[in-house]
Amino acid sequence: MQLVHDALVQSRFSNTFPRTVEILCPHCLKESVFEARPWQEHGRQLAASELECTRCERTVLFVQLLDADGTNQANGLFCHPGSGGREPMAGVEHLHAMSAPLARSYESALKLYNHAEWGASSLIVRHLLGGLTARMLADDKAELSLTRKLEALPHDVDLSRPLQDIAQLLAPSGTFGRQFEDETTIDKANAELLLELAEQLINYLVVLPGTMADLKARIATAPVPLRRGSGVA
Repeated sequence: MQLVHDALVQSRFSNTFPRTVEILCPHCLKESVFEARPWQEHGRQLAASELECTRCERTVLFVQLLDADGTNQANGLFCHPGSGGREPMAGVEHLHAMSAPLARSYESALKLYNHAEWGASSLIVRHLLGGLTARMLADDKAELSLTRKLEALPHDVDLSRPLQDIAQLLAPSGTFGRQFEDETTIDKANAELLLELAEQLINYLVVLPGTMADLKARIATAPVPLRRGSGVA
C-alpha cells in the first residue's frame, strides 16, 4: 500500500471520504483523476473503495484509516497498486539544507519524470549532477566536464570522514565505547541510536556499493535509443 497525501484529494463526500483523487495512474502512467465508488467501512478502523481512472477506466483500491471517532485520519489514505510516480528519496531534506537550487532541480526532475517527460527529466538530472559535483569541489574545477568532476570527487572530498566519526564514537573513550563497559546502563534511546548507526554504516559500506553495482549492470544491458534522424537501413 502506498501513502496518498491528503493534498491530492480533489473533492470529498459529505462524510469527508474522498470523492476524487488526482494521482499518476499505475496502469496507464498518466496523471489522472480517480472517481470513487461507494466507500465500505470495515471494523470501524478503516474504509475501502475502488476508484476508477478517468483515462483508462481501470480501478485502484483505496483504503482510508479512521480515528476512534470514525473520522478520517490525517494522511491516512493509501492505494494499491501504488501510484506510477516516483516518491522523493529518503533524506532529501539534507539536499535542501545544502543547496535550495539543487533541491529544486531534483524536484523538477522528479516532477517531469512523473509526467512521463523522460527526456526533459534526464536533462535536468544531468544539470543536477553537474551542480552537485561543482558544489562539492574547489572553485578551480568548476569548468571541468561532468566526467572529470566525478573523477575528482575522491581527491577533493573526504569520503572517509563518516568512518572516522563512527570510529571516535565507538572508541573506549567515545560516547558508545564508554557504555559498552556496562551494558545494563544502555537505555532504549541509546540502543536505538546505536542500531541506527550500524544501519547507516551498513548502508555506506554494503548497500550503496551493492545497489550501485546493480544499477551499473542494468545500465549496461539497457537498450540504447536511436538518435533522432538515424534509421536502420
